[in-house]
Amino acid sequence: MNKERKSVLNLWKELLKNQDSGIHFSTTNRYKKFKGIKEKVGLFINNPSEEIFTSFWGLLNEDIKKEDRQKINSALAYFVVPNDIIPEEIYGPMGYVDDIYLCTVVLKEIQEKYGIDLLKSLWECDEDFEEVLEVSYQRSLDILEEKGVVEDILKYSGLK
Repeated sequence: MNKERKSVLNLWKELLKNQDSGIHFSTTNRYKKFKGIKEKVGLFINNPSEEIFTSFWGLLNEDIKKEDRQKINSALAYFVVPNDIIPEEIYGPMGYVDDIYLCTVVLKEIQEKYGIDLLKSLWECDEDFEEVLEVSYQRSLDILEEKGVVEDILKYSGLK
């Protein structure tokens, strides 16, 4: 791993420490208002999303079932959709939290079906994959549950 880059887990800590009031949604306008992330967070959000995305992408080269490929493709597509539930263009770095959450949901399903070794074989970081997966899943889930958008994300992506 590039020594100049911070570890994925430390970057989660930074994001949570530097998040003031987070993302605010209303039922009528999901793009209501975003307040309170300090500039450092921009560095954070690219790291875990990049590492998770790269490992995720590698799954398409593996021998997995069609329905699992469809889930992977749905999560990958969600990464690039410009107006997802929390768009990066509007919310800045916090806009990747929903993308990371969705990828970790699918990664956890893949782990259950095919085992952790498959996922570890695609992980190119020094950090422990299982810990990064669990922390990334739980921290993104906590943020999204607090904002009440988990179901919206799963529906929007076609995973629910």
